[in-house]
Amino acid sequence: MATLCSSPVRGSVIRVTRLDACGNPDPGASAVAVSKRISSVTIEEVTDDGTNIRERNFGDELCVVDDAFTSIVGYTAEVALCGVDPGLVGLFTGQPVVLNHAGDIVGFDATTSVNLDDFGFSLEIWSRLAGSACSPSGFRPWGYTVFPFLKGGRIGGFTFENGPVQFTISGAQTRDGNGWGVGPFDVDRDELGAPSPLVTPLGVNTHYRSIQVTLDPPTASCGTFALASA
Repeated sequence: MATLCSSPVRGSVIRVTRLDACGNPDPGASAVAVSKRISSVTIEEVTDDGTNIRERNFGDELCVVDDAFTSIVGYTAEVALCGVDPGLVGLFTGQPVVLNHAGDIVGFDATTSVNLDDFGFSLEIWSRLAGSACSPSGFRPWGYTVFPFLKGGRIGGFTFENGPVQFTISGAQTRDGNGWGVGPFDVDRDELGAPSPLVTPLGVNTHYRSIQVTLDPPTASCGTFALASA
């Protein structure tokens, strides 16, 4: 059994999939977006330091010491958008899209009526691997990271100025209890070279997985598409 080391560089494409409130893929129309309209994705660890117990005696000497360990609560994701795809914004935030007379999606509303606990989303990110050679079968390796269950995406502030208007999705945080399993998509290749989903299902308390795969990323496009029922 070999270990494959790699050096991920540059984001390539992301895929966002709508989840229900319990972290399961939510099939139906407008459930998935594959996009390159991303300037950056920033991940931060969320921790809880706990409570240290320290007691001194009347000689000002420590007589009781029980320090807590820092616990990992999860991870936050902040996504800076490069341009605007209204459907993608809707998957991140739950905000409704807006149609024109022809029925085309031309934008989105920012409302206060969205309950961020009613839905979630997954985030998959593909990256290039510096200096990695193709496999003997001619398959190119990629870095693949999946965050199977996030909630709380909000549209951050923005500025109109002599330059691009950049929208940012902030506030999203990973949650326990995902129902991703091996995922609803093929992301790697099996021993025969055929496209396949993840080999090992994600545990319900797995907040992200980062691996090397040899299946090319999906093709980015503007807008959303349906997710078929399992």
